[in-house]
Amino acid sequence: MNLIAELKRRNVIRVALAYLVLSWLLLQIGDVLFDALQLDDSTLTIVLVILVLGFIPVLVFAWIYELTPEGVRRDAEVDRDRSITTQTGHRLNIAIVVLLAAAVGLFAWDRFAARDAADTTPAAQAQSAGMASHGAPRSIAVLPFADMSAERDQAYFGDGIAEELLNVLAQVEGLKVAARTSSFKFRGDEHDIVEIGNALKVGAVLEGSVRKAGNKVRITAQLIDVAGGYHLWSETYDRELDNILSVQDEIATSIVDALKLELELKPQAGASGRGDSGAAYDLYLRGKELAREPSKEGLVRAVQFYEEALAIDPDFAPALGAVASAWVWLEDYGGIPAEEAFDKAGPAARRALELDPTRADALTAMGFLENRQYDNAEAARDYFERALDANPAFTEAYTLYADALGELGEHLRALEVRREAVERDPLSGFLKSRLTALLVNMGRIDEAEQQLEEIFAMNPKDTYGYEELGNLRYMQGRLAEAVEAYEFVHRNRPGDPYSAANLAASYALMMDYDTAEEWIEAARARGPGNRWELEARHSVGAWRGDWDSVFRAGQLFLAKKGVTWQGEASLGEGDWEAARASFKRTLSRLGYREGDEPDVTGLQALVGLALAEKRLGLDSWSRHASAARAYVESVHENSITLGSWPNLNLVYVLAQVTAVEGDADQVVAHMQVALRQNILEHTFLEHDPFFAEFRDEPRLVAIADEMRARALAERRKLRTVTAPI
Repeated sequence: MNLIAELKRRNVIRVALAYLVLSWLLLQIGDVLFDALQLDDSTLTIVLVILVLGFIPVLVFAWIYELTPEGVRRDAEVDRDRSITTQTGHRLNIAIVVLLAAAVGLFAWDRFAARDAADTTPAAQAQSAGMASHGAPRSIAVLPFADMSAERDQAYFGDGIAEELLNVLAQVEGLKVAARTSSFKFRGDEHDIVEIGNALKVGAVLEGSVRKAGNKVRITAQLIDVAGGYHLWSETYDRELDNILSVQDEIATSIVDALKLELELKPQAGASGRGDSGAAYDLYLRGKELAREPSKEGLVRAVQFYEEALAIDPDFAPALGAVASAWVWLEDYGGIPAEEAFDKAGPAARRALELDPTRADALTAMGFLENRQYDNAEAARDYFERALDANPAFTEAYTLYADALGELGEHLRALEVRREAVERDPLSGFLKSRLTALLVNMGRIDEAEQQLEEIFAMNPKDTYGYEELGNLRYMQGRLAEAVEAYEFVHRNRPGDPYSAANLAASYALMMDYDTAEEWIEAARARGPGNRWELEARHSVGAWRGDWDSVFRAGQLFLAKKGVTWQGEASLGEGDWEAARASFKRTLSRLGYREGDEPDVTGLQALVGLALAEKRLGLDSWSRHASAARAYVESVHENSITLGSWPNLNLVYVLAQVTAVEGDADQVVAHMQVALRQNILEHTFLEHDPFFAEFRDEPRLVAIADEMRARALAERRKLRTVTAPI
């Protein structure tokens, strides 16, 4: 018997072909349905195994049995003259043709129709969704990619993929990209696309899912029109983890094509420090997940993951940039001494920029270092502008950029930057709190109160909101309320010494120096020698006339501000030569030349230099005093303070300048304004060396007495005197 002929007669070959085509169709349909039903990878695998295991039994069945008008019978029992295998074969041929046509149609739809959906969409619909015509800006939000892995333990990976895509899309000229914090608020399925689009003010939303198993990853992405709810584009990628960066570029390119924009991507993986290690990339994403908000615990753990990634790939630029960013935030929010944090942040940032000069996180870290370590706000401004040019969606850069602008006295520009950050990330309580801080410094109290209302409406326990509430009440002279707000922050943000330092200042103004000292120690307990501990020691020491404490704080403070503090201590001690030397050293290190506009550190040094040189009988004092006055008056047009906490009150500085000039009436006038602005530094006559010649001036004595009375009234309002935790 010819085996092939017998297989054909019994329709075994036709059955095999029909089974294979039907199996392929079932797997393709299952792939779509299982994603929609949010079934994990194992479901599709089970279907595949069942189909594979069923193949041989089906062929055996087709060989042994035949379909007859009387039903299914064994082939050996059927009379050949009455066999209908030929008719059955014709039916199978028709079934195979239909199945093949369905398979071809499904393949064509998947490859062409879905991709061209955006092209066939009516222009009016695209316009209504924000897919602009006539040059209007396009806009998109990237949602966190859903974790579809079997163990549901890959959320960090889905978040990381989405954030990296967001950063790539931010490079697109003319495309507005909603920032991560606001986009990620819409995690899960409880929000519809229209709600998301309206909240974020975008015309399109990118969502997707990831399935990761070992070194294999499947990424599904789809771009959805907000107004119409239809898909502009969708695709599924099955890749090795080592090729993940190229997949991100593919997705970004497809999105840009769908939106009819242009994008120049960075070089492919393996170049410019992007890396080709899937394991390093996975560790990097784990660290990014922990570093979302600046908390000490999260940042320290994030650094550990970044260092593990760098152990695998020492030139992995994303991890180097993230290390630098983490350390600068640890200096600010984690109580890490500046010298330790900056020594680790600097080399990482510089190496990241050698590998990739456009890394926004490394550029931002360098800006932070220039501002905090080197007191060079102008250089910092340049770095922040480069960071935002590289990635306009990198919101960390906005807040630090505005800080630098504020120290340069460019408050209106700083306000524009803070507003832009909030516009890009409207649901970020942190960015709203930074906008609030600037509004307070500029004296726009009603707007600041409105921002706080919005923050607490989003999250009644937002610690950044409470921090700025404390700062606002402190500036308003409502110290009891400030204490309550700062205590909330201290309890709910472990590791951050900022609130403890503010509590020390508040209690010192209320003349409870023992409690103030306890809070200074509480700030120190969160990192000996941290910036906020030293700021508190300087302020409390100056108010009490403890010049040894001020001098020691200046010695420990890393930046040029520390040298200025040493000069202030020398003024307090009456050592004019030493004070002059300190202030000149500060100005020299800042690169200041007569005629330049100083920043906040330079201004303090310039005013101190004027007093020291007048006491030494040097004519140059008047030039320094005039330069300081001119700068303060120009800045005061738009703000009441300069710099970050502890804010330098500009009217108080004008009072110091006029005191150097010997104009008692102007000193009184400025201090009366300071009192109206709720300045409660009631020891200014007793300890501030600028006012030494006016300690018997009755009008100033009355102002100091009123400040003291208000401070004591606030102390009486305290429900209890809370000991540090």
